[in-house]
Amino acid sequence: MQRLIETSPWGEDAATIEQQILSQNKFHSSIQRSQEVERARDELKMSFARMGQLRELQNIIEEISRAIMWVNEREEEELVFNWGDKNIDVYIPKKQESYSKLMSALEVKEKELNKLKQKVDGLLKNNHPASDKIEAYMDTLQTQWSWLLQITKCIHVHLKENAAYSQFFKEANEIYSKLQKEHENIRKKFTCDKGTSLENLTELLKNLEREKETIMENKRQVKNLVNKSKSIVRLRPRNPEEKSSSPSPVIVQALCDFKQDQKGIFKGDEGILTDNTQRSKWHVTGPGGLDMLIPSVCLLIPPPNPISIGLANKNEQYYEAIMGIWNQLYINIKSLISWQYCVKDINHINSLTLTMMRPEEYRNIIKSLETHYQEFLRNSHGSEMFGEDEKKRMEGQYAGAQTHYDTLVIGLPTYNQSKAEVVKKEVVKLVVQHEPPIKVETTNILQGSTLSLTLLSDLHALRRRLELAESGLSHHLHVPLGENSVQECSQHLLKLEVCNYINNRHSIEKMDGVVTWCMCLLSLCRLSYLRNLCQSLLQAEDVIKVHEARLTEKETTSLDLNEVERYRSTLKQMKSELENKRDLLKAMESDLVNAVHVNSQISASFHKCDVDLSKYADLVGQMSDRWRRIQTQIDSRVWDLEKQEKQLRHFQQSSGVVDQWIDNAKQRQDTLQAAKFSDIQALMEHLNQQKVLHSEIKGKKEKVEDVQKDADTCATSIKDYELQLASYSAGLETLLNIPIKKTMLQSPATVVREEVMNHLYPYSFFKHGSVLTNMSYSLFPFQTSMMVQQSQNHYTEILSERDTLLIKLKQLEQDKTRQGRYEEELNRIKVSLETELRNKQRLQEERDKIHKDFTYWKSQYELKEGQMRQCDSDKDKMERERLSLKSDLERMMVELRTVEERHKGRLQSSQREVSDLALKRDSLERELRRLQQRPDSMSIQTQTDEKVVTVDPSKLVFDGVRRKVTAHQLCDCGIISKATLEQLLKGKRTVEDVAMDIQLSLKGTGVIAGMVRGPQGRMSITEAKTKNLLSQESAIMLLEAQAATGHIVDPKFNEKMSVDAACSRGVVDTDDRDTLMTAEAAGTGFKDPYTGKLLSIGQALKQNRLDKKTALRLLQAQESVGGILDPVLSVFLPKDLALDRNLIDEDLYRALNKKPACYLDPITEEKISYSDLRLKCRMEPASGLLLLPVPEKPMTVQGLRGEVSVTELINSNLLSETDVQKLNQGKLSSKEIEDKLKNYLHGSNCIAGIYDEANNRIMTIYQAMKEGLLRRGTTLELLEAQAASGFVIDPINNVCMNVEEAWKRGLVGKEFKDKLMSAEKAVTGYKDPHTGNTISLFQAIEKDLIEKGHGIRLLEAQIASGGIIDPKESHRIDVDIAYKRGYFDEEMNEILTYEGDDTKGFFDPNTQENLTYLQLKERCITDPKTGLVLLPLRDKTNPQQMVQQSSQKNILRKRRVVIVDPDTGKEMTVREAYHKELIDYDTFLNLSEQECEWEEITIRASDGSARMVVVDRKTGTQYDIQDSLDRGIIDQTSLEQYRLGTLTLTQFADLITSKSSLSELSITASNMEDVATCSSPTQACPSSPTVRKRFNSISITFSPTDEFDEGSPIAAIFDMETMEKITILEALRRGIVDAITAQKLLEAQACTGGIINPTNGQRLNLQDAVHQGLIDDDMATKLKPAQKAFMGFEDVKTKRKMSVVEAMKEKWLPYEAGTRFMEFQYLTGGLLEPGNGQKTSIEAAIRRGWLDGRGAQKLQDTRSHTKNLTCPKTKLKISYKEAMDSCMVEEGNGMKMLQASSMSSKGISSPYNVSNPGSRSGSRAGSLATSRSGSRSGSRRGSVDYSSSYSTFTTSASNTLSVNSKF
Repeated sequence: MQRLIETSPWGEDAATIEQQILSQNKFHSSIQRSQEVERARDELKMSFARMGQLRELQNIIEEISRAIMWVNEREEEELVFNWGDKNIDVYIPKKQESYSKLMSALEVKEKELNKLKQKVDGLLKNNHPASDKIEAYMDTLQTQWSWLLQITKCIHVHLKENAAYSQFFKEANEIYSKLQKEHENIRKKFTCDKGTSLENLTELLKNLEREKETIMENKRQVKNLVNKSKSIVRLRPRNPEEKSSSPSPVIVQALCDFKQDQKGIFKGDEGILTDNTQRSKWHVTGPGGLDMLIPSVCLLIPPPNPISIGLANKNEQYYEAIMGIWNQLYINIKSLISWQYCVKDINHINSLTLTMMRPEEYRNIIKSLETHYQEFLRNSHGSEMFGEDEKKRMEGQYAGAQTHYDTLVIGLPTYNQSKAEVVKKEVVKLVVQHEPPIKVETTNILQGSTLSLTLLSDLHALRRRLELAESGLSHHLHVPLGENSVQECSQHLLKLEVCNYINNRHSIEKMDGVVTWCMCLLSLCRLSYLRNLCQSLLQAEDVIKVHEARLTEKETTSLDLNEVERYRSTLKQMKSELENKRDLLKAMESDLVNAVHVNSQISASFHKCDVDLSKYADLVGQMSDRWRRIQTQIDSRVWDLEKQEKQLRHFQQSSGVVDQWIDNAKQRQDTLQAAKFSDIQALMEHLNQQKVLHSEIKGKKEKVEDVQKDADTCATSIKDYELQLASYSAGLETLLNIPIKKTMLQSPATVVREEVMNHLYPYSFFKHGSVLTNMSYSLFPFQTSMMVQQSQNHYTEILSERDTLLIKLKQLEQDKTRQGRYEEELNRIKVSLETELRNKQRLQEERDKIHKDFTYWKSQYELKEGQMRQCDSDKDKMERERLSLKSDLERMMVELRTVEERHKGRLQSSQREVSDLALKRDSLERELRRLQQRPDSMSIQTQTDEKVVTVDPSKLVFDGVRRKVTAHQLCDCGIISKATLEQLLKGKRTVEDVAMDIQLSLKGTGVIAGMVRGPQGRMSITEAKTKNLLSQESAIMLLEAQAATGHIVDPKFNEKMSVDAACSRGVVDTDDRDTLMTAEAAGTGFKDPYTGKLLSIGQALKQNRLDKKTALRLLQAQESVGGILDPVLSVFLPKDLALDRNLIDEDLYRALNKKPACYLDPITEEKISYSDLRLKCRMEPASGLLLLPVPEKPMTVQGLRGEVSVTELINSNLLSETDVQKLNQGKLSSKEIEDKLKNYLHGSNCIAGIYDEANNRIMTIYQAMKEGLLRRGTTLELLEAQAASGFVIDPINNVCMNVEEAWKRGLVGKEFKDKLMSAEKAVTGYKDPHTGNTISLFQAIEKDLIEKGHGIRLLEAQIASGGIIDPKESHRIDVDIAYKRGYFDEEMNEILTYEGDDTKGFFDPNTQENLTYLQLKERCITDPKTGLVLLPLRDKTNPQQMVQQSSQKNILRKRRVVIVDPDTGKEMTVREAYHKELIDYDTFLNLSEQECEWEEITIRASDGSARMVVVDRKTGTQYDIQDSLDRGIIDQTSLEQYRLGTLTLTQFADLITSKSSLSELSITASNMEDVATCSSPTQACPSSPTVRKRFNSISITFSPTDEFDEGSPIAAIFDMETMEKITILEALRRGIVDAITAQKLLEAQACTGGIINPTNGQRLNLQDAVHQGLIDDDMATKLKPAQKAFMGFEDVKTKRKMSVVEAMKEKWLPYEAGTRFMEFQYLTGGLLEPGNGQKTSIEAAIRRGWLDGRGAQKLQDTRSHTKNLTCPKTKLKISYKEAMDSCMVEEGNGMKMLQASSMSSKGISSPYNVSNPGSRSGSRAGSLATSRSGSRSGSRRGSVDYSSSYSTFTTSASNTLSVNSKF
């Protein structure tokens, strides 16, 4: 019956299990009704157990089945959903809502499944008989659950991409409609013609300009759509009808991993969609050409979408067309207005008469006409209102008006004279009428009047001539660059000479006339030089054009050596001609220099001619460059032709010999073939000749191959030469923008290759022909028919081989031709592929990095989650066990009473049986005595009978490892045989005798007891570890091996003891006790907590009492000593026997057979097995102990943190060969080596402290900061340099110590401790989080464990203080050695060895300068007592000292602008960027003005007087300080502040230059990937669209700014695209911040004091914030708990205000929200008391009981804070602490601003942009240019002191931020 129960099957489903339960009930009842219940009790117990197990199985299977069905239902719902473009606007909102519900349901279901898994784990741990069934069901559920989670990820991607798709087409259609309205509005509203009045035209012009502002508003939206269109997915091909109509294959991309049978596709892989007629599953051809059926939800049709791109481009073209219409309208209206004014002036002049001419007006009239006419000429260019005929008509009207005006001016004196005659006649009449006395007076009057009229007329004529002269002098001359420039210069010279003559004659007497005359002379000189320059330019251009034309005549070379020689001679002649005409180039440059010199002497008040000398300079430079290119081209061609001539001559000679031989061979072959013979003798001679010819043909093979190689060399050289000629012609064509006629000629390289093919063909023909001839002669009729048949077959094969070779030769020739074409195509493709490859590599590196980080954090999360589940499972298990034990106890009590009653009955019956047996015994004894009384004769005894002696088995006891073991036990386990046992029982063998035979099993062969070292003798493992002769890991392994094999051994006294005894006697450390107790249990047995039995290692491993690695290591030690130790018997058993006795399982058995390396060799530190390690031991004869020899260590010296071997010093080139020889000879000791290499081995000569000159005292750097003598940033820099150089130094006591000790002594503050500990890792090494290995500072930079700019600064400090520190070897090495060892790459080596101004990363507090660490050390002083380097702080209260210091020493402050090329990442100056056309001229001028290098210098005159001048070394601009003071530009107070050091040099210079830097916008950030932008978005607007597009992707860096305050939350968002500060809500609307991050940022404000108004910094409650529009109502509802965290949570009972911590404990606040609020408050200063808002420190919170020690530690460890924010800039997950660290801070109010953009600086799109209708998701080309991390831009300071900053914003570190300039 027991067998029946044990072998009963287990059901597969719920119905079968239910049936089995019914059957088991019947069977159970039958057992209970059985008459043999007593005998069936065991079966009854088993039946009860099986019944319970069946019910457990039924329940768990039903639960798992329900869960699987639920998961399958969700899966089916999602698989059949259509993600196409139909009704996308309808289903997207619904799907988003259903997706949220699904995720909520999954969270609830996950908790249920976790509970279910705990139940399953409990059943499996209890070894349920149907574990395989349960595991199968659970595996199915786990698989389905994982698949559903994969589907949810795919749904998230589809929602994001489809929402972006829908939003894009909405915006595109809206903008198109808007553009249509704008077009219609412009077309109807702005109409005009020549009949439109002037007033209406003016009004139209104003309205048109206002309309442009409206049109320009659409530009940003259009550009944004163009950028977005490139990232829009394709949805239409998801519909089967659309896919079938698609002409090209549809590419799909996998959103998750999917496996089908043996085929699979991974996330990100691409395939080809072959059939999508099924909605839920698509047929796809995946990687490797495998066809698979994949769920459609797992597939995405990636960008580009031609529909979206076409629509965006259509909108862009429409916008450009509207702008073109606007521009044309603007030109038309402007030309009409100018025309109206011009016509008005012409009509006015034509209406004038002599009577209307007034002297004071006629000059203005003609000037007005000239001005309006010139405006008309300018504005009518491109106008649709005026054709060429109308312009000529207008020109005629203008000339007529001028003629009419000149007529009036000329006739005006005559008119005045006639008028005077009339007046004279009237006066005469009056004279006649009056008396004679009056006659004399009247005559005088007449004479005076006549004289006045004459003078007036002369005055008008003179004025007219002066006006003409002035017009000639002040006329805006334009000297163009062209063919007529010389003629026009001559005309201008003639005009100026006339003007000069007039000026000499009429104005020489006046002082201003002299000046004008001088200016005229200078203009004459300038034009004279320009005329000469133009002549030189024309002559030089003629010469250049002639030579360029001659150089472009040839497109290839020739195979004729004579022709090559002639062309080479021609080139040399051209070169000599150029050299002869070089004076022309010098004259041209000299004329330019003279013209520039004269131009600089012309006064600014004198109206200059428009000569544009910069263009002349550019033209001269261009001519010089073309001249040099011609010379270079000639030299290069001459050299190439010389090389070709040699190669060609060699080729022709060798090919001629081969040709001659081929002709000769051909003749001989023909002769032999034509020969006839009649006898066998002639045939044999013929065959011999044929063989000779055949041998000769074979011998010529190498010669033919050499000819072929020579031909390839010549062809390659010719191709290179042709490529050089084509490159020169193409460059010339691009430069001159003139197409150069090209003739397609056959390349000589082709001719050479054809000639070689002509050689190969006859040679091959002759070779095979000779063979064929030999074979043909073999067909001699004298041969047998069999030979004939074989020869014919051979002949046929050779013929086919010949045909094959001929075909191959033809194919080879064709391949050669194609190869030429492919090479050109390959060169073009190679460039594009290299660019694409670099981009892919960069993206792959970023992807690998992100994947690595994700994998790490995922593993950490799963580990923590598993631990939590394990804890919950253990808790539930303990509870179930407690209840089970309780029920078992009650049941056992009932059974005990039953058994007790039963046993009482049995006892009574037993007593009766005993009495009966006693009676039987008595009767048997009587019978025995009766038989003994029989006679002796009845007894028969033989000689062989002996007396048998038996031994008491209890005395047959052997000594085991830890306890006694009997002989029977040894026999049972197979150590001794039964025969041996019988011998022991019979006394034939003793225990001692047998013990010697089985010593291996009883005691083993001995464990490794300790170590031995020379005269010191034996030592224990622990002692060797203490003396650093053995590593900690190796020592604990060896001690575990001792404990696991029975005892801990003390080798000094040869004693064995337990672990506890060893700890008490100090043989082992107490810290290792727990580990060794576990190992000891491997020998004595692990006690089962349930049964109390002793478990072996294998059994304990199954209960997870120890891990498999440790178990295997301990078992290997036991096996090496004697076998597997049985903890019950305490003897060693063979491995096979241990397997049979279930001490180990099959897995451990196989693992032991592999002999794994589980231990460490103390000499080599390599992995080794225990048996191999025992072989390296020595056995001490006296004690028999196994001892490991101590490795002889080489000579060492004390390093920075440990011992350094002399060998390492030799390898590091720190010891020379001479030192090595002395060391080997014993002439050099370790002390002498330490003294010699003190700077490399011990403390560095870094800056140790501060010397305060004002108080004549030495102080620590931290104390100087506390007293306000140093700023925080400077202090941190100097302390970090100390820590990174080896030690923190106490300059007062001359003591070096590590950071921890320095913090304890108060040399550094708590606020610097963490940063200094990080800097100290540059000495001790960083720990690789993945491998656990120690890595160097550079490797930590490469793995992003430390910010790159900060790491470079630490490396600079190390170099300046002695050399780079090797953390593994604990000493310094030189830079070149570190580079050779691979401690950093070539780029880092160049940065560290670069000694320019860009590497200045430290701050001089005395001079406000940026210096390198070495330069800062040079300004320090040395303490004569200690020899330490001290930084002196000048006494700023002593003006005389400060003035003297300023006068004696130049002070230099710089503001640099660095531009980064987006394609190459190379940095360049502003001028270099302008020459490379990265920026236009206006931007170049703007940025050049902002770049300065201020320096104060002293200028001494010849009379000994001195004056102080501030000079900009970039531009040469000088400002005299005294002159600026006298002119009132600066006041005396500012000058005194500058002398006292209150104002820096840059601030003082900005005051002098009218504070021009106040308009700049300099932005900085803490991320090394960033660089700063230019001053403002509108200041540097490139005019050219090409340049504008190029400029959008470059980065411009300005110098950084000062530090910021750390005690306030993030207040606003800084939009990097618009360069403006906005609220968090506005950032959410723009889509640059996701909703979750926005809520968390606002929660941080609310729980620390209120919502911040970014405009004024005011804190507001939620209601006021809603009224002011800072948040909306929905957000206010979400922020109420955060506001209560600040104001306090009210206790319902006591009405008391509770803090966040108290509210969490009372369950008023969820744990996650409470933890988040605590982090926000802690990061902004401390936890807040409710009500009053006072900040509480962590210590105070612990005293109040708010926090325990663990909670406080967790809160203080900011690295463990939850990363619940998505960085708006990088789109990576960050914590609030990291967000604060990356903020910008507004100067003045300290407001923190988080940078944001719609595109990640890491190239990652925001995962939340899809949910925001205002999202600006999508790629934006050129939106961000990341500066090279190794940039030498002077921006690698981790904390900077800048007192000269006038910028608007500052940040926490001085690395500069790169943002896209918006134009």
